Amino acid sequence: MISAEGFGALPAVETLLKPSTLQDMKGAVYLNRKPFSCLRCNKSFGRQDVLRRHAKLHENGKARVLAESSATPPASVAEENTRLEEPMAEVTSRKPSCLPELHTDTSHSSIPAGPETMQSWAESGELLEILMSDFNSNWPITLPVMQFQPSAALRMDSSEVLPPANEQIDAFDSPGQQAMQQMSRLIGNLSSSLTAEIASKGITSAFLDTCIYVFFDKFMPSFPVLHKPTFLARETSHPLLLNIISLGSLFVAAEDAVTKGEALWRLAHMSVATSWQALMATRGPRDQCNGVQLILTALLGQTYALLSKNESLRMTCQVFHGLGFYWARQCGMYQINEGSFHLPTFDTPEDEKNEQWKIWAALEVHKRAILGHYILDGQISQFSGHATCVRHVTNPLLTPASDQAFAATTADEWIVEVQKQATPQRSFQMIFVDMFSPNLLCLNQPMSNFSVRVVLEGFQSLISDVQQLKGPAVGTPSKISIAQALISLYNLSLRFLNPAAAESMELLIRWHSICLNLATPTTQLCRWICATYNIPQQLYSGADYTGHESDLVVWAQSDEGRRALLHSMAIQDLVDRLPLGRSHTIHLPAAIFAVASIYSARCMADKASVAVPATIRWEDAWGVESQNETNFDNIPTPNNDTNEFMQGRYVTSSGKSLMRNLTYELNSLQIMLGSISLRWGVSHEMDAILHQWISIVNESSYSRV
Repeated sequence: MISAEGFGALPAVETLLKPSTLQDMKGAVYLNRKPFSCLRCNKSFGRQDVLRRHAKLHENGKARVLAESSATPPASVAEENTRLEEPMAEVTSRKPSCLPELHTDTSHSSIPAGPETMQSWAESGELLEILMSDFNSNWPITLPVMQFQPSAALRMDSSEVLPPANEQIDAFDSPGQQAMQQMSRLIGNLSSSLTAEIASKGITSAFLDTCIYVFFDKFMPSFPVLHKPTFLARETSHPLLLNIISLGSLFVAAEDAVTKGEALWRLAHMSVATSWQALMATRGPRDQCNGVQLILTALLGQTYALLSKNESLRMTCQVFHGLGFYWARQCGMYQINEGSFHLPTFDTPEDEKNEQWKIWAALEVHKRAILGHYILDGQISQFSGHATCVRHVTNPLLTPASDQAFAATTADEWIVEVQKQATPQRSFQMIFVDMFSPNLLCLNQPMSNFSVRVVLEGFQSLISDVQQLKGPAVGTPSKISIAQALISLYNLSLRFLNPAAAESMELLIRWHSICLNLATPTTQLCRWICATYNIPQQLYSGADYTGHESDLVVWAQSDEGRRALLHSMAIQDLVDRLPLGRSHTIHLPAAIFAVASIYSARCMADKASVAVPATIRWEDAWGVESQNETNFDNIPTPNNDTNEFMQGRYVTSSGKSLMRNLTYELNSLQIMLGSISLRWGVSHEMDAILHQWISIVNESSYSRV
């Protein structure tokens, strides 16, 4: 299990609110009692410890901001703290106050932050204070339904109180008024339960700091959609911050970190679900259009939900996912001005150089926010067994900047890396056109790792379309055409990657997973096995399995079964070599379970022992050739061993063959799933299914003996 390196032992987080204290707090909230006032700015608070924390801000030189807040609504404080443009005022007035009293933990120091960490969030003030800036007013936030308040009795602001739940509805009220009263009570009950849940978790400032640190240190390298060097918490909306913290909680070595993270995720999800129209109107200080932070919030929130142990969260991800593309279109995010910044020279004054760097970073984050949804779209499609939400092959966005430019930690490093990008960027639409054409013009323009990931999910979308079809369809390439393009992509961008680099192994794992899914739809295979052996599962509840071969013996001896086996073994070899610190890329659980599905099916077909060539030529495995092979260097010559294996005539030879016992390998895969289950909870469900498959395989082995 990955721990927070360099932090020492994480402090035990206790519930700081005793039942009596919580009861008093609730009473104060609902009666709007705030008996503790600041002597400097006259701001009132419901608890004395919050007042003490507030007073420290005056001591730290923040008296000006707080003095202004005494004469303006809380939304203005958030607007000053976050430095967002005018539309943010509308959002901050709608932000939820589900964290009535987050606790500052003064007994433990916060994370020892290096210069980058300080620049990212600590300089803007304590993260807890930023989150509390709009969480000190009564819940609920201004919901769309509350725009039509029929009477003052239904007001939900801090000056009014909801009617008691047991109060009878006036018989003379109109049906609309009665409905509004019922809705108000539902909202009040929901918000009260969320408030109590958050308060009972004992969330401390040290916990928040740890989560955001490990998010950038552990998660972001495998999914770089935020720019760490220029990230500022005070320029970030609360729902986005909460999703960052929720993802970070998965990498914190504390017993209750996951439950706290899920509680914060629910808060962020409720905020987005009820205030998405207001969030669409937000714009960061350097964003080209509204809604960038909403798209990022949806992306990170759906990533968390997709890989959650909770089935309800996984279903929520699938249901809400398409909204990200809709919001992006409505906000005009596809119309990107690539020339919105100018590349400074090394002699440019530092302030101007850093400002241009931040403008460029905002543009890159804007682009990667949308492209991240394309990446997630392909993986959600594979999980659900259904088609993707959008057509990936018509994606008009240009490829993002190089990985090195995005990872630069100073403006000077950034200038050096951007200057290396001499060739003009191409759109993903044209890349797919080239991939399916004989000329492969994009060979002269190498893609970044992030761009390759987007292209890979485009292939997954095509495969999903093919698997959905029961016959030919206009505009859908054939299975053999997809395989040929995948081989070309391998020779173009993957074959010559550094085999020891974690980024290379992650890309290769995903490429093999997509090829495996093209050979044998593992979602259908899993559903078929579970249905055949009466195994309950909630992993692929909506996937169809009627199209799968009903005879596993026939499937294991088919071309599709053999190709699936070869790709499965390649995936397992890569996962074995993947560093533990990078074993949390978001496509890893599905890849391991896909391998487990293939191995289990072969074992159930009494094909557990297998010999394969030590070296595989993937062109021979698929019976295709790369388009315009003269453009490639060092392409292996046709491999008779691979051909012989695909035809079922392979004969083992010493030093050139690999012998595998798939029954034993299933146990290794179970260990792999267990090692990542604390980070990605969906692995628990996969492990439970695999455990039952192993039991069936073992029983079959004993019966044959």
